[in-house]
Amino acid sequence: MPDPLQGLPRPSQLPRRRVTRDCIMGTSDSSIEVRSEAVNTNHGTELDSGALKRKLVTLFRVFREGGVVAATTLLWQRIDLHVRLFASRRVESVTLDGCTFNLKQIPNSPMKLVLLGGEYESFERRAVLQYVDPAQPVIELGGCIGVVACITNRMLNDARSHVVVEANPEVVPLLEESRLSNRCEFEIVNAAITYGQPFATFSPSRDLWSNSISREDRGATVTVPATRLRDIVEGRNFNSFTLICDIEGYEYELVLNEADMLQKADTIILETHARVIGEAKTTQLLDRLKEIGFRMIDQESIVVVMKRLRV
Repeated sequence: MPDPLQGLPRPSQLPRRRVTRDCIMGTSDSSIEVRSEAVNTNHGTELDSGALKRKLVTLFRVFREGGVVAATTLLWQRIDLHVRLFASRRVESVTLDGCTFNLKQIPNSPMKLVLLGGEYESFERRAVLQYVDPAQPVIELGGCIGVVACITNRMLNDARSHVVVEANPEVVPLLEESRLSNRCEFEIVNAAITYGQPFATFSPSRDLWSNSISREDRGATVTVPATRLRDIVEGRNFNSFTLICDIEGYEYELVLNEADMLQKADTIILETHARVIGEAKTTQLLDRLKEIGFRMIDQESIVVVMKRLRV
């Protein structure tokens, strides 16, 4: 299939920034926030009044903090996003590392654009292909639409020894569809890793890419059961496992509360989120993993791979 983005026009005034999750959430070196928080989740062609209000509030905040240049850049970025998504509107699926994913129900967003460009979770995908042991069970925290889950599951000797935890109930149907269409057999648990309470209540992001129970987003809330790594490990009698973790900053609480369970992991593929929890906590959690017997064997961008030292 030809690349739907090939040759598409880009405004010359735009800074050349690759569209990543850091662009969406905002980074320390820029006041520009590229979000698609108000795009209609069916086809992205209509905006409700609440969505329009959120866009205007964001634009005003960027103007207040960065002036005319920042506001103009934000507008160009959003125009560029929608032009490129409109040009690829007839593309119904993408194939990544041998697995195919339906785009029809994915909101028009930077996440969809990165899927179309083949760069979605590229670091995690490479780490999975290089470091996942097919003989080990896998626990995956933060499944989203199932790209990493499907690629992982098809590698395993026992495809049923793979548990995917996803907190957002709105994304679970897409995760189930990905599992079915790629003939995978991982178990889906709709719950949130959290501690000290039986349930977690949060506002799912309109961009499925960046849900976090540790951030307070505007919008309707959902409540899901809480779970722990311990519940998953002991409930399935895993003596050793590979952990894939992308839980938008809550990895700090995971390491703080469940070091004993983490010591059962053979390999950890972890996406860190200093932009959410800060550099100090990120350093602290990595140091704690080293204290309990892990060493870093690979790192690319914000993704680290850690291996448990054998005594």
